Amino acid sequence: MKIHQLRALVEIAATGTLNGAARRLHVTQPAITKALRELEDECGVRLLERNPWGVVPTAEGAALLQRARTVVRELERAEEDLAHLKGRRDGKLVIGVTPIAGTGGLADAFVAFRRHWPLVTIEFRELGINQLREQLRNRTLDLAFAAFPANPGDDIGTVKELFEYDSVFITRANGVFAQATTLTELQQAEWIHTDVTDLYPNMLRAMFERAALEPPRRVTRCTSYALFYGLTLLSDAVFAWTRHSLEETELGRSFVELALPDRPPPLRLYLFSPPEAQLTRAAESFVDCIDRVLTERREVASTRHSREASTRG
Repeated sequence: MKIHQLRALVEIAATGTLNGAARRLHVTQPAITKALRELEDECGVRLLERNPWGVVPTAEGAALLQRARTVVRELERAEEDLAHLKGRRDGKLVIGVTPIAGTGGLADAFVAFRRHWPLVTIEFRELGINQLREQLRNRTLDLAFAAFPANPGDDIGTVKELFEYDSVFITRANGVFAQATTLTELQQAEWIHTDVTDLYPNMLRAMFERAALEPPRRVTRCTSYALFYGLTLLSDAVFAWTRHSLEETELGRSFVELALPDRPPPLRLYLFSPPEAQLTRAAESFVDCIDRVLTERREVASTRHSREASTRG
């Protein structure tokens, strides 16, 4: 197998057409067709087939495609490292994020990163935890940032906890539950969450049971963050959010923290890198940027806590 053949397979699968792959690789369509035919001859099986929507991998093609993506991306990383040693500042950086992790300082880190690496092509992929696991393992992601109440385990790759965010229950500032101080007042509320597992519903159930109350019946899971924000802005939903997002973001001004006896568990931001992976210089730089942003946030949080303790004293 030759690298240009694997690149052709990867790009055909990505674009769904031979023409699209040719444009991405800056070659002619006959060159793509030849590379694919040679690869299929070497493998002894058909790797792609046509359907009404374009060209898709066969079962054999899908199996090879997983490996091909890893090989192609690793070669690209090697080429980027050599180019960086020669003083070039371009390349590619693919970063996976779980939905809520996007509020964890990544935007600030991106702005800082861009000042030093203006020519690097960056792709942020919002992924569920299972997709994140798969793409870290096959090395199509350079880095991943995920937010969970607890460590999801080291089967994803190398894991480093970066920051812990206080979480609070909030609702619309002008909503009917804005003044609620007890769970009794919120039994009929719409509780919205984004957790693809049952951890959040179970936490709610346990919280109400501790208060000797029936759990709320209206618990809605919404894994689309665009829809999630729309629902929270247009309804009197109750949901968990980080205190930082409530206090520091423009969207946070639309909501108010509920003075409840219970609070959701803190949210922890984790950095994941593929197992036994050597990061490119661009990836290392992005990690440095997020570390600086979060160090500043720790200092701000420490100062705030000291002031609050002094006021209480």
